[in-house]
Amino acid sequence: MVLDKIKEKYPDVPTVVYIKHSGALVERMAGTGVDVVSLDWTVDMAEGRERIANGRAKAGFDGPGGVQGNLDPAVLFGSQETIKERTHEILKKAGPTGHVMNLGHGIEAATSEENAHFFIET
Repeated sequence: MVLDKIKEKYPDVPTVVYIKHSGALVERMAGTGVDVVSLDWTVDMAEGRERIANGRAKAGFDGPGGVQGNLDPAVLFGSQETIKERTHEILKKAGPTGHVMNLGHGIEAATSEENAHFFIET
């Protein structure tokens, strides 16, 4: 597997997998042995955490694995209060460790810089 070759050559470099609209594949993604599974906005963060841990365990990997994501990029077109609420909701569901907060897909070109900055600062 490609991941095995990467891990062999660069054992200390964290690996991340992301597939857009991959809600049905979370366990399989985690079962590859990557360090972090990036979730798009269609997967609830708490559910995703559990599914990642289950996928890793089923494949024989130790630990729950990390998670990345998963704010819907469309939220950045809303009010700053909505951005704050949704961001805090995701952070709470993700837990205190092993989470990289970001968008659940790339930022839209029409997103205001002000709201993007507000999200980062939140």
